Amino acid sequence: MTNDPMKEWVVRDEILAAFHRWPVIVIFALAGAVAALVVSYLWPAPYRANIEISVELNPYRILDDQYLPAFTNAEFRNVDDYKHWQMLQLSIAVMSDQYMMETLERLREIDPYWESIDPQSLRNTLNAEWRNAGLWLLSANADTQLRSADAVDTWRDVIIDLTRDAVASSQALFDLELTLRSLNDQLVENQLQTAVLDDLLQRLRDFSIVLIDQEPDAPISIQIHQDLFALATQLANILPGEQHILLGFPDNNSPAGDYLIWIEQMRLLVEDRIRSLQVENDLLVAEISSVSSQWEAALQEGQGLAATLTLENRKNTQPEVRQLRSYGLAALIGSMVGLLVWIVVFLVKITRKGYQ
Repeated sequence: MTNDPMKEWVVRDEILAAFHRWPVIVIFALAGAVAALVVSYLWPAPYRANIEISVELNPYRILDDQYLPAFTNAEFRNVDDYKHWQMLQLSIAVMSDQYMMETLERLREIDPYWESIDPQSLRNTLNAEWRNAGLWLLSANADTQLRSADAVDTWRDVIIDLTRDAVASSQALFDLELTLRSLNDQLVENQLQTAVLDDLLQRLRDFSIVLIDQEPDAPISIQIHQDLFALATQLANILPGEQHILLGFPDNNSPAGDYLIWIEQMRLLVEDRIRSLQVENDLLVAEISSVSSQWEAALQEGQGLAATLTLENRKNTQPEVRQLRSYGLAALIGSMVGLLVWIVVFLVKITRKGYQ
């Protein structure tokens, strides 16, 4: 067929004849447009409402968020990693059940229509577009202009409110960390002091055993006197408020009985201090446990968001609402489909003539 010049002429003639019958082409296009308009009327396209929020982050204060590795189980190699993770974490948070439930609760106060909508269905109609910090575009789809505008406007308010609460929890982590650090330092200091006092207490007992075998009125050796004085100096350094430790220490020529009396006084003093430290340590452990629980709660409430993250509503902005598929667009697409149908019919027609 392609080599027959007569048949090529027939095809060319058919094309010219078809364009001379242009009303038929117009009818196909109009039929497609009308069909598309009918479909659009019976199944109207949803409306989409868009609105922007401002998201700002100071990534150079990453050291203020030292709790993040505990939340993420990861370390950030550079500022860009940290910044991207923060934006990703925020995008996950705004689509979480907590945000969806709060949005639904507020929407239900506006319109009873939302009573039948569950969090997953609402989540499917919402979207947050972002590339980095800066302006984020929020969008919501609904069957009417008003509902789409209400949805995106309410969702934006929820994002700002709940995120501010989360950031406040992250900021509280810094103070809680300082408190925990101070409490732990105090506990370690007390434990070290207790260990030293236990050692000194044992040495006092050892000296008491040595001196109790001597006559109470007999003098003690110079070496024992010097060793006891060194022990007294240590006690005075550990217990600076006890002035009588050195003031009450026996003189060089004092009998063994005087040293035993001083040792007994020091033993009681040290034992009392050890008991006080144990009580103080128990209180510190309880307080550390309480603050740690607060830290864990704040960590979860913070959702891993940075303490330097800020969200702001752009002033004097209202949702921009448009229909996803307008009637004009539907008519255009329908007319194009009608033209494609005409082309198919035309090709089938000339193909059949070519084989006759």
